[in-house]
Amino acid sequence: DVGPLISPQAKERVERIITEAVEKDGVTLELDGRNVEVEGYENGNFVGPTILSDVPPTSVAYTQEIFGPVLICMTVDTLDDAIHLINANPYGNGCAVFTRSGASARKFTHDIDVGQVGVNAPIPVPLT
Repeated sequence: DVGPLISPQAKERVERIITEAVEKDGVTLELDGRNVEVEGYENGNFVGPTILSDVPPTSVAYTQEIFGPVLICMTVDTLDDAIHLINANPYGNGCAVFTRSGASARKFTHDIDVGQVGVNAPIPVPLT
C-alpha cells in the first residue's frame, strides 16, 4: 500500500519529474504510477508505484530528490563506475547492487556513502 503525498503541489512535482524524465531524458517508463485514483479519495494526492529504467546520470530523475514512490534503475559497466556514480550524488539516500560475487558485494557496501544499501535485494525500507 502507498499512502498519499503531503500536498497537491508534491503530487504535481513528482508527476512532473516522471514526465520530464521520460519525455526529455529518454528514460524508460516500466511502471507508471501517475493518474492513480483511489476510491473514496478521488481528489487525493496519490501517486502509485513507478519504475524508471535506463536512467542516465544527467536525468532529472537522478539529479533531484523525488519524494515519491519512484524507483530508478541505472546500469554501469564496472563496480568502480557504480561506486563513483553513487558517491557523486549529493543525496545518497539508498541503493542496491545485484551480484554473484561476495567480494564485489563487500567492496560495494564498504566503499559507498549512502544511508540504505541492498545486496541482491531492493533497498531495505524500514517498516513502522
